[in-house]
Amino acid sequence: MTGNPGPRLSLAEEQGRITRSRIRRAAMEVVARSGFDATVDEIAKLSGVSPRTIFRHYKSQNVLIVNTIKDMLEASFEPLEGVPSAEDDFDGWLEGVALAVHTRTAGVVGRAFWDLHDPKFADTGEFGEIVALQHEFRVTGVRYLVTTAWEAAGGTGEPPEALALAFALNFSTFATQALMTDFDQTPAQIGALTADIVRCLIRRAIEAQASAESRAGGPPRGQ
Repeated sequence: MTGNPGPRLSLAEEQGRITRSRIRRAAMEVVARSGFDATVDEIAKLSGVSPRTIFRHYKSQNVLIVNTIKDMLEASFEPLEGVPSAEDDFDGWLEGVALAVHTRTAGVVGRAFWDLHDPKFADTGEFGEIVALQHEFRVTGVRYLVTTAWEAAGGTGEPPEALALAFALNFSTFATQALMTDFDQTPAQIGALTADIVRCLIRRAIEAQASAESRAGGPPRGQ
């Protein structure tokens, strides 16, 4: 037997869902390009719906921007597809993750990232909520990446804090935007550089742990 699919949407409800999806996709593209200066008219033009229709779904321009930033943050942290597991192919996993993170950052968040750090927005009502949400996503994401990498590379216990900070730096949106803007690097180039840097740092940290265990008379690796 199959599960109950739930009540079917009416034609009007289904049309509303489709319209909201079109607005959402257009808003993400416009906000990535124009930041918080994105206008309802720009989003309406790209989505193919009227400004009046947009305001039926979002009660104000600020609400539209805030919800769009939430959508962008969630899209940036969606599960990765086509990347091997860290246990099966550590180098492939690291390179795939680095490429995906910087590519998503460049394409999904764009200019909106800088507006999130503009003081005139950071502590203002709904925008302050977004800054807090971004912080939560970033910390959780970095902890997941560094823990996965550390365990797959053979580290024991908690990963060193310095290694966690190195992941935070090299996988940050600051790194993506700065290298793209100031040094004309592509997300693919930034991803490859990130993978090379953190791979070296992980190996150094693993060697340091092994050396410390040896000096303390700890068990040899693998036992």
